[in-house]
Amino acid sequence: VDLPITFEETTIDYDLTDFGGNASSIITDPTDPTNLVGQAIRSNTAETYAGTTMSDIGLTNAIPFTAADTKMKVRVWSPDAGIQIRLKVEQTGVPTISVETEVTPTVAPSWETLEFDFSNEATGTAALNLANTYDKITIFFNFGVNGATAGEKTFYWDDVEFGARVTVVDVVVG
Repeated sequence: VDLPITFEETTIDYDLTDFGGNASSIITDPTDPTNLVGQAIRSNTAETYAGTTMSDIGLTNAIPFTAADTKMKVRVWSPDAGIQIRLKVEQTGVPTISVETEVTPTVAPSWETLEFDFSNEATGTAALNLANTYDKITIFFNFGVNGATAGEKTFYWDDVEFGARVTVVDVVVG
């Protein structure tokens, strides 16, 4: 598995690994039958930290963070706006080398491309260290809220990419 992660290659084992009450699979996008996406069902017994790791054995190539490029984007379908979605990158085999950041979706239920800036780490987590290797990605939907409070929820994600989100304004200005 390597970036971008689009779930379109049916010969690739994306090695989705769930924990804390998540159950993930690759399915046909419920809004576009020509597209494959990740689906995470966060159970009503989910822990506050329930999540899904993409390629538990690590990416083929490390995420190429630099001082000027610290962002990743993920296209997400959330049933709720205003929740926390956390993205974590770490070094395979060394879980103490990691950085986490969060974004709040603003639309629901709908697809939205979220931009995660790893130079703005989540409170209580390690800062981005450009000397480290980051080659493993985990996504957490409705981070910090348990399943008993939130109820069972289904989330979808796709197009996990390195780089900043490009907007229409960016294109027009460019």
